[in-house]
Amino acid sequence: MKIYARIIAFLCALVMLTACFAGCANTNDPETTTENAQTQNPGDSGPAETEQRVDKDGYELDDLPEELDYKQETVTILYWLDVERPEFEILADEVGLDMVKDAIYNRNLAAESRLGVTFEWTGENGDNGDRKNFAAYVKNCYDGGTYYDIIATYSRTSAMLCTAGLLQDINQIENNYIDTDKPWWPESMLETCSIDDSLFFVSGDISTNILHFMYAVYYNMDLLNNLQLEDPIPMVDNMTWTLDKLIQMTTDLYSDDDQSSSPTGLDSYGFCSSYFHLDAFYTGSGLRLVDDDKDGILKVSDDFDSQKAIDLADKLSAWFSQGDCYVSARGETFDEDEPFIEGKAVFIQNRVYMADAQYKSGQGPLRNVEWEFGILPTPLYNEDQEDYITLLGNPITLWSVMTDAKDPSMSTAVIECLASEAYRKTSPALFENNMKYRYTPDVTGKGDSARMFDIIRKNISFDLGRIFSESLSYMSEMPSDAAAEGKSWATLSKQKTNIVKRGMSKLNDSLEAIIGG
Repeated sequence: MKIYARIIAFLCALVMLTACFAGCANTNDPETTTENAQTQNPGDSGPAETEQRVDKDGYELDDLPEELDYKQETVTILYWLDVERPEFEILADEVGLDMVKDAIYNRNLAAESRLGVTFEWTGENGDNGDRKNFAAYVKNCYDGGTYYDIIATYSRTSAMLCTAGLLQDINQIENNYIDTDKPWWPESMLETCSIDDSLFFVSGDISTNILHFMYAVYYNMDLLNNLQLEDPIPMVDNMTWTLDKLIQMTTDLYSDDDQSSSPTGLDSYGFCSSYFHLDAFYTGSGLRLVDDDKDGILKVSDDFDSQKAIDLADKLSAWFSQGDCYVSARGETFDEDEPFIEGKAVFIQNRVYMADAQYKSGQGPLRNVEWEFGILPTPLYNEDQEDYITLLGNPITLWSVMTDAKDPSMSTAVIECLASEAYRKTSPALFENNMKYRYTPDVTGKGDSARMFDIIRKNISFDLGRIFSESLSYMSEMPSDAAAEGKSWATLSKQKTNIVKRGMSKLNDSLEAIIGG
């Protein structure tokens, strides 16, 4: 494999996101200035000076040619419908409803105006339960001679379309306008989603779900203070917020409050979560599922059955079995969020949309609680780990160019323009105004919640083992299942690794047929 890390100015995006949102939703051409920006390239001994075009608010501009004009060409875009947040991420038909929806509307309008195109949107059910139906729909369209210019779909569905040969290699498109050095394309996405020298899907600021589905740890400030537990914020800042510290802070906190003689959602706990959220600990510990293979396409990462992975699963299993955690295993039907929502658990691991007013088109479960809560990154595996790492939930949107699209170059220009406009419009609206300041209280007045969100967002991580899960027996959930069920990953890992490797062999055969080995 020949994937090299692309060091891009993603941190610059975070700094720019602190600028005032005023004017970001303006669809008029922004006031443009030119500044010198410092960038670091692999192998350089020091920073180099490069020119960077920014708007009047300091947000970087794209390099799409100003004269690019497709003469009102219709661009057909197939997108997935998310039952939890229908059409919220992709499409907004009118303004004045919500700050983020207004920004999405203005993003789409600006892209149409700048490129001289008209978008024709087609939505198909495509969440986790409809992945196969969505893929079958695309295959039927292709077989029938209908070729969408762009497909925007659930992450795991993109992998299915890729192996079926229904997506183009973006790197092979002549006059490709997607500039992977721009801050709206995260470094981690490009680094981990390239397959050999090919790239079939991209994401970043173009997907608002990137922010909504970041994994984090919420904590109940009131309980923390009442129990006289240590403030975790300084731990995060001092790089001492570790899994061992979380376990220590949640020990001996169980109380049978409803006197049922068995654990229920009305009892008190130190921690609660679900088995399918536990993947965040694996990724957060710096462990990979799939890696680049120098002798082929992809390989099962050596991390998967490593001693570190075994130690992590065993540590989680022992923690959950001691009785202070309310963690659902596969097949269990209880509401693992209930203790935290009821103010009876100190910590919960979940996606940040828990505090999102748009969650399930209503109120997020933390929007109306009467106690104060805070947010933290997934803890470090230990203090030797260099940085916090944030797992993304699967319902993020990956954007692709369909095989035999009428003008692949135009498709890449549209994707780049939408991502660029989203970076200046939807991300500031969502991240700065909604998530960092509205979704979490900040009773300390120190901006702690905002800083924690910065840390969480800065270190988002992608893994092809999750994206290609259909082909790899859902390998990401295997260590988590073992931990939730109290089983030994040391015993299971050999058997499970062999199963995944067989799937990897078939996946590589499919990928070699598409990209030519």
